[in-house]
Amino acid sequence: MNGIARDSVVEFFDRKFVYVFIALTTLASAVAVLSQPEIHVRMDGGLDAAPMADWLRNPVTKGLSLFLWFMVFLSVLATADLVPQMLTRGRADFYLSKPISRTSLLLSKVFGIWCVYGATLVICGLMLYILTVLRQGLFDWGAFYLFAFNLVIFFIWLSVITAAGVISRSGGMAILVAAVIWAAQALLSFREGIVNLGGSKSLGRVLDVFYYVLPKPGEIGELADALALGHAVASWQPVYSSLLFAAVGLIVAVVVFKRQSY
Repeated sequence: MNGIARDSVVEFFDRKFVYVFIALTTLASAVAVLSQPEIHVRMDGGLDAAPMADWLRNPVTKGLSLFLWFMVFLSVLATADLVPQMLTRGRADFYLSKPISRTSLLLSKVFGIWCVYGATLVICGLMLYILTVLRQGLFDWGAFYLFAFNLVIFFIWLSVITAAGVISRSGGMAILVAAVIWAAQALLSFREGIVNLGGSKSLGRVLDVFYYVLPKPGEIGELADALALGHAVASWQPVYSSLLFAAVGLIVAVVVFKRQSY
């Protein structure tokens, strides 16, 4: 397992993605350090001030949330083809010749990818947060919820692209599956409005099933933002249902991988 994890580190640097993350962090840090926002607010009757209050309370936290979201997005794109590449003929023979079960091999690969890219996400995020706090002086311990929950979100997406990659043996298909799930979970968040616009009760029940089955990384991100800004959380259902989906995805990937021939 340690060897697979080390391979993930070497692979990360060999593929030069480290320079992409460094460039992105440098650009974001420069924007945060050089900018000095001036906010003018006019309060009118009937205006919902809650969202604006969040931005005024700590714009650094909101900016960090956006940065980490984009880092997760890049990490998913960067890792989508790693498992399919491991399963190509020649490379698969090399890995399968080692004294390790296929289950341990696949899970070790996933764990190594999550650790390497997750650590990069945390390091880059911390660098940006420290610089912006030093510049604008708006430190808040709640911001660390963003790190924890974005690591969870990355794990969920990693399970999705791993399962899709093992089944299809294609990085492109893994990205396509992730994109479809992302679009579906975004659309399902408006399922009540869709039903109210003329959908039947049967359609509502079908949409509810898909909503509770599919992962909800978008809602997990909103939950992280709420915690970071000091708000109460009404339900943790998006977290545990998404983690259950991730676990099932990895189980399916392991079962399929154990039955494949090379």
